[in-house]
Amino acid sequence: MKKTLIIFLSILVLAAGNSVLAGVSIGTRSEEVKNIPEALRADSTIFPSQATGYFGTITKKAVEKVQAKCSLPQTGVVDDETYKCIFPVDYKVNVVSPNGGEIWDRGQIQTIKWSYTYPVTALKTSDEKIMPPHWSKASIDLFRRSSATDDPGYIIFVKHIAVVNLFAGSYSWKISSDIANGSDYVVRISVGQGIMPLYRSESDNTTIKPGQIWPSPSISWDESDSPFTVTGTQTPPDKDLKELLNILEEMSRLLAKAIQILQGIISK
Repeated sequence: MKKTLIIFLSILVLAAGNSVLAGVSIGTRSEEVKNIPEALRADSTIFPSQATGYFGTITKKAVEKVQAKCSLPQTGVVDDETYKCIFPVDYKVNVVSPNGGEIWDRGQIQTIKWSYTYPVTALKTSDEKIMPPHWSKASIDLFRRSSATDDPGYIIFVKHIAVVNLFAGSYSWKISSDIANGSDYVVRISVGQGIMPLYRSESDNTTIKPGQIWPSPSISWDESDSPFTVTGTQTPPDKDLKELLNILEEMSRLLAKAIQILQGIISK
């Protein structure tokens, strides 16, 4: 299994004077701060408002609620322990399937599988049970190993597949028609603050090196050790578009008819 890489850019964050580990509190404004309330919004009873890049009183109260949930001092400041309570910091994920050599037929529902390990520093409840992080999510993404360069480490982002519960261990996947047949695919699963928000569009086919995908202070990810194959008969994209067009035309016809009926009622 490919060694899970954990990327810490804390030096850069500290240099910018905006370290999460130094304690995020009222008055702080940054993209990292925006990620915190977005994760807190996973529970509307904790954070019901729209997330912004500013740490205000609403975010402070939400942090206090999460701290209470994790049996931490309710300071409203995102320190090391609070950060671990919110995000799956230092959790390690390992791709189990597809991990290389599989032949996946697009006509069948496939299952992406992974395992995970709890960090030694994971928060525990009073009865010594592990406290799952508030944002217990993982991002599943599809890549192709690029042959455009001499560096086998280069991969091409193809498609964001799903956001899943880290602790589910599996996800059923129906390969969509916009994914071409090929034998150079790998799946990557990422955990941590770096997948918040999911900013990558499905058309963002950028050639990148591993570790350059999620620009975040702390992420952990793993991908298939070797490529797997996608095969089967593809549905022509234009067929899907035609079906959509037919549906829209029918909706337009019904809407026009409804408008005509309403106009007749009003004119009486």
